[in-house]
Amino acid sequence: MTNRSVLLLATNKKEYFKFALNCAESIKLHNPGLQIFIATNIKTDKDFSDIKLLTISEEIAKLCIETKLYLDNFLQTEETLFIDSDCLCFGNLDPIFKACQGMDVTVIGRTTPLEKYWGGGDKGAEFARNEFSIDKSILFNGGFYYIKKTARTKRIYDKAREISAKYDEYGFNRIKNKWKNEEDLMSIAMIANKQHPINDDGQFMTDLHTDMRPNVLNVLKGRRELRNPAYPLREPRSWYPSLYSPIILHFGGSNIKTYPYISQSFLLKLNKMGLSIFISSFIIFIFIHIPYRSYYWLRKINKL
Repeated sequence: MTNRSVLLLATNKKEYFKFALNCAESIKLHNPGLQIFIATNIKTDKDFSDIKLLTISEEIAKLCIETKLYLDNFLQTEETLFIDSDCLCFGNLDPIFKACQGMDVTVIGRTTPLEKYWGGGDKGAEFARNEFSIDKSILFNGGFYYIKKTARTKRIYDKAREISAKYDEYGFNRIKNKWKNEEDLMSIAMIANKQHPINDDGQFMTDLHTDMRPNVLNVLKGRRELRNPAYPLREPRSWYPSLYSPIILHFGGSNIKTYPYISQSFLLKLNKMGLSIFISSFIIFIFIHIPYRSYYWLRKINKL
């Protein structure tokens, strides 16, 4: 464990720091002894004996999402899992570390032909081949990165930052017309340095795309079961099984204030207060699960 750790980011808003603490608590539950670092520019007087805080300069923190292009500056151990602060951990992370062996920097995703990723037909793909010396791209969610502390890792992040300097010139889309998206840049840098993704089959990290309100979800018990139903219930992911149980669940900004995340957040708070898993789960079932599920059931009935 001494050579492995998890890195979280919490910049600019206290709310993000709270999300990072929730994520850290969920990791600790299922991974005792694993080191956890939170890189932040948020000031706090609280003492976190089992979570270590790393200072991010204001210059990097103000980059928001682009801050992830500087993750190599915060590595404290030989192997690091970067996990977005709006994620929660539902199990032991060892299988993810094991799956990432052989790579210096990798993600959970799928490779795709340049023609599909870049658009614009052969012209876009040809530009990518000539400009970046790549033969494919990676589709992935930047809520997770596996990073080793190596010279190749430094080259990958240097390359991503080099491309970032010409972000608008290359025509990459900005998120909400404001922020750079690091995923495009990291995809190029990883492929250019012969790094490949870990197959995304729903078992390691995923979001709520196919199942907005999972029937089975309890972070304290490590219980989670997401459905991948056929259209038209939700848009399915053909590469996922019909039922899957991710170790890391990425709620994302749009789901952070919804019923699934709220229920898990309160479970973590009650558990930290010293209540047993059984009592905590019972309280959440009575005061959150039943009201929310009743609400959604009534909405469904009303549409019939």
